[in-house]
Amino acid sequence: MARVTFQPGGVTVEIADGATLFEAGAAAAGITIETACVGKGTCGLCRVKILAGAEALSSYTDEEERHLGNLYHLTRVRLSCRTRVSGDVTIALAPRPARGPGKPR
Repeated sequence: MARVTFQPGGVTVEIADGATLFEAGAAAAGITIETACVGKGTCGLCRVKILAGAEALSSYTDEEERHLGNLYHLTRVRLSCRTRVSGDVTIALAPRPARGPGKPR
């Protein structure tokens, strides 16, 4: 079992090794990870910031690079639906991406 802690607030859930961070959000009472594609990797909205435990996560995927670029080493942002967990990790919900210059979020 892996433990995922959501910050702020410190809500921790246990999930099976190999489950996604998105599934961890579904298991946590009161934690909603935004999505339009229901975890299929096509919308790019389910962003989370990795605060600790990056070594316990699956490799960066093609879908993540398409939506987030190749700046993980700077942003620490991943798509929760594409990121599988194999150990303890701490995350925070990442800010929603801007929809373009001057457009409301």
